[in-house]
Amino acid sequence: MKLTSRSCAILAIALGLAVAGRAAAETVEEAAGKQVFHRCLACHSVEPGKLGFGPNLHGIVGRPAASLPTFVYSDALKQSGLVWTEDNLRHWIAGNTTFVPGTRMRHVAITDRAEQDYLLAYLKAQSDIMGPAQAQILLDRAAAFLEREGPVRAFAAFNDPKGGFVARELYVFVFDMNGRYLASGANPALTGTDALSLRDAEGKELVRDMINLSRAAGGGEVDYVWLNRVSNRVEQKRSFVRRVGDYIVGVGYYLD
Repeated sequence: MKLTSRSCAILAIALGLAVAGRAAAETVEEAAGKQVFHRCLACHSVEPGKLGFGPNLHGIVGRPAASLPTFVYSDALKQSGLVWTEDNLRHWIAGNTTFVPGTRMRHVAITDRAEQDYLLAYLKAQSDIMGPAQAQILLDRAAAFLEREGPVRAFAAFNDPKGGFVARELYVFVFDMNGRYLASGANPALTGTDALSLRDAEGKELVRDMINLSRAAGGGEVDYVWLNRVSNRVEQKRSFVRRVGDYIVGVGYYLD
């Protein structure tokens, strides 16, 4: 990593903070990122639920763009279809008005690579699980993408970790009406396998329930217990499912 005089100064401050006490951040990089984040504090907060002139950034890394129900986003950002991956965040903080023309955020231009690294390290440490709002938005985007682009392009994007449809623990899955996997962002190798008789940890035939619900009502919610790959624990999960033509598209989130 090539350090500029500015990023060296930030790192020196972070080293001092780290030596003085570890409460401010777990790593030197996170402490340095907190210093960089001071440039964002006028509009943003990482304190969970705290509102500001700009959207709250707690849990931003890996979150679908424009997905907080408590903030009114620009049409440009709502229509971008972005997930805030590290690469997309780098582009955004370097030149948001170029990356997403029409956004309302003022141009910040953090172009120093080291400062970006520090800021991303800090933001990654401000994380929590995804909730129903993010899951619903990801489902809406997936259903619209399938209708617009067709199954071949859509299923390829859903299976691609960088296709814009995997957001931390959230991912898109698709079954046909017979319960055959057509896409799974969590495990693309499942594509083509039969999941009709798949049961959860309590014996519930969740895929059959998703199919029956989609046939009867066009979609809805299905609750079950499932392995959380992040915590490596079996937890309560809820999936939103929607019928799109001959396909069932779903996104699930953990309730705990």
